[in-house]
Amino acid sequence: MENNWFVVIILFVIPQALLADSDVFIGRYCWLNTGNSDSLWERESAWDIPDAPNSYYIHSSFCDLDNDGDYDVYITGDTDIIMAFENIGSKSAPVWQRKIIWDFYPPDMSKVFWADFVDLNGDGKCDLGINKHDVIEFYRNTGTTLFVWTRDSTWDISIEASNLSPTYADLDADGDYDVVLQRWSVDGIIAFENVGSIVSPSWQQKAEWGFLKNQARPALGDLDGDGDIDLLCGGWAIAKAYENTGDTTNPIWTVKMGWLTPDAANNNGFYPELIDIDGDASVNVEEKKCFVNTYDDRLEAYPNPFTEYAVIKPLNNQVIEESLKIYDMMGRLVEETHSKIIGKDLSVGIYFVKVKEYSPLKIVKLK
Repeated sequence: MENNWFVVIILFVIPQALLADSDVFIGRYCWLNTGNSDSLWERESAWDIPDAPNSYYIHSSFCDLDNDGDYDVYITGDTDIIMAFENIGSKSAPVWQRKIIWDFYPPDMSKVFWADFVDLNGDGKCDLGINKHDVIEFYRNTGTTLFVWTRDSTWDISIEASNLSPTYADLDADGDYDVVLQRWSVDGIIAFENVGSIVSPSWQQKAEWGFLKNQARPALGDLDGDGDIDLLCGGWAIAKAYENTGDTTNPIWTVKMGWLTPDAANNNGFYPELIDIDGDASVNVEEKKCFVNTYDDRLEAYPNPFTEYAVIKPLNNQVIEESLKIYDMMGRLVEETHSKIIGKDLSVGIYFVKVKEYSPLKIVKLK
């Protein structure tokens, strides 16, 4: 019988850094995260959004709108519509094409200042927040294969200000999204803690997470791969970067100007959006010698999304001798087991299954 095993060198992701590689889009322009804190950004013009408006106020927000495994993009800002662009390339090499039939016109819309994607109810699909004057209006994604926007006013955030500019991340490591936002008519950045849950958000202002004297749009992401959330801020002729010198449950913002893109000081419209656009998901990788077979090295889960349980197995049908490790969206280990059946103790949310010598697998648990 033929032996299909041989020695190869492979790269695998260190799980603790699952969300460490935040690339940045400034309007339509792409910069990649190099992983080098001394020279953090590398321009990648091939991944720019070519047919998007070229204006100071343009903002891009990313989501897999057609459920094909890569990011698509909405463009807002200095436009009268929410403009859609489909990624007809791949997760690792995006190619943007205008998709007019995906454009969104919210009811009673005059001019939308900003729109952002965020999975507020933990069902594995991006929901949509639209910032109209002094309120962020939310739309749940109730579609299946393709998105469907359904208004949900119970998620709204209202505050006395105008042209709110939010960004979303789990700032206190409790498994749900919190919000940091800038108010254009009021000097200062404020934050709201989600005191609800991953399936039903409820907002409470959190003074400790905000700061005064800043007129710049915030963007949250892990810029240095240390597992906590950092902050970029940009606006009209202003740009700042902040390292989180606190921890995953208590952010403390410390100025880190070296983390700005090289053109930030000369950019009159520096409105950043942090996203792992190329799907490399890690700054840190290690080379390991190991034995693998000639078949596919991916895992599969069924059903996925799942409710109570999911069964995990490799596509090559080989026996998994290493333990399964399950990580949440923040890269925290939440379960480790030698069983192929998982999910009993997992709450609703998005997870990554990792086993040595296999590619990470994304799974979603529903109610």
